[in-house]
Amino acid sequence: MEKKIAAELMQEALKLSAQLNVIIHKIQEITPESDRKAFDTHMGPMMAACDEHLFRPILRHYPDLEPHG
Repeated sequence: MEKKIAAELMQEALKLSAQLNVIIHKIQEITPESDRKAFDTHMGPMMAACDEHLFRPILRHYPDLEPHG
């Protein structure tokens, strides 16, 4: 993977992660609790998938693209 593409993917993945965080916060407003849990249950695996299948592979090739590093 070329670094330019990796950097672009990293920027898009960061946007996706930020948007997922917005969704997680909105889910906390859902009532009743049973409805909230139905949504909330799936957010952790989505965030983990982004980390495992987007962030980590990019950073293995280009550690200098670490956004918090």
